[in-house]
Amino acid sequence: MSRSTVFLLAASVAVVLGAVGTARADTVYEWTDAHGQVHYTDQWVPGAKVVTTADALHAAAADSGADKAIQKEGDVASQGLKEQQQAASVQQDEAKARAARCTQEKEQYQKMIESRRIFTTDKNGNRTYMSDAEMDAARLQARQAMDADCGTGS
Repeated sequence: MSRSTVFLLAASVAVVLGAVGTARADTVYEWTDAHGQVHYTDQWVPGAKVVTTADALHAAAADSGADKAIQKEGDVASQGLKEQQQAASVQQDEAKARAARCTQEKEQYQKMIESRRIFTTDKNGNRTYMSDAEMDAARLQARQAMDADCGTGS
């Protein structure tokens, strides 16, 4: 026989044995030797335990499909929870900003009530004093701004 014929024959035998080995490889056994080292094989050895079979692999594949569905539901719930947390965070930030504006507007309103004369400053730094009607309008506007952020009756 020529070398190429022997090679082809060996390759054919390897393919056939691989197919037979694959058919038997659906069961894996685990066993521990006298030295405590764990071994895995596709052939039963006295004291060996079955680790996996083709049925177990198919069941695991089916379970992983169910696990993926459960995981997807969990991801959706997790996303909803994140959105709720973000909305709560935004509400807290808005409440803090409103409280800061409220404090500032209360101080501004109190100053306007206590002041006898109110003035504005132009771009050159010159003061222009308001009339009584303008002061009343400015005080009313300050009160409305305060009520908007602090609530009515503050």
